[in-house]
Amino acid sequence: MIYFLIIVFVAGLLIYGVMMVGAVNTAGKSRSNKNKSNNLDRALVKKRWQAIQSMQSGGGNNLRQAVLEADKLLDYCFKNMGYPGENMADRLKSAQSQLSDKNSVWDAHKLRNVLAHEIDYDLVVSQAKAAILSFEQALKDLGVLK
Repeated sequence: MIYFLIIVFVAGLLIYGVMMVGAVNTAGKSRSNKNKSNNLDRALVKKRWQAIQSMQSGGGNNLRQAVLEADKLLDYCFKNMGYPGENMADRLKSAQSQLSDKNSVWDAHKLRNVLAHEIDYDLVVSQAKAAILSFEQALKDLGVLK
């Protein structure tokens, strides 16, 4: 009976060890994927960024739409570069060490949230342009825009 318990204990330790090695390997892969853009369509990013730049020159609702689209584009990049999270805010938290000015990107994302959820928000042109510049810098920091 004692030999049986020893065998079960040793087998349990072996299984635990194998599971821990697998967990370490998986964690290492997810960290290294942050620096890769395997699923990122760079041509799409470039095309969408050009459209965003065109939108912002239109002013008014076009400027509002440019902020919304820039936020979506950055989130697309985060997702496809492997940053974890259930939503943009979570992915932004995961990626903030890669960003040269994480606070301005957070402010830009907060502006996007206000624009998306408040009907009568009076958008200030300089505020919208600053947000778009922050999104652009974040895309450059990630290496997806030049």
